[in-house]
Amino acid sequence: MSIRPGASVRNRVRVLIVDDHPLVREGLTARISAQRDLEICGQASDIDQALSLAGTTQPAIMIVDLALKSGSGLDLIKKVRAGAASPRILVVSAHAEALFAERSLRAGAQGYLNKQEAPEAIIEAIR
Repeated sequence: MSIRPGASVRNRVRVLIVDDHPLVREGLTARISAQRDLEICGQASDIDQALSLAGTTQPAIMIVDLALKSGSGLDLIKKVRAGAASPRILVVSAHAEALFAERSLRAGAQGYLNKQEAPEAIIEAIR
């Protein structure tokens, strides 16, 4: 999926954020919303909420943490992949990259970003 930095408002890529920490969700929302070509279509803190929002908002990309209020982000990725919708999934987590990046990709994610990366890295990873 190619994303153009100068894209018009109507061509924005819809992003759903799934993380159990409100501060993280708000920070990601602020960073992503500042981009002309990206828009936040929802925020969720658990698997059920994420699946419901994914069905109603039709995101192009889901940003998923591995530790959620109800279950694992890996479980969420597998459930999303088993459904009809097929958003791209970027895992953003504090878990050890060496072990969990591979697990995330096997579950169906397209990318993995450690939460210790520079804030600008999230936009590059989405694109």
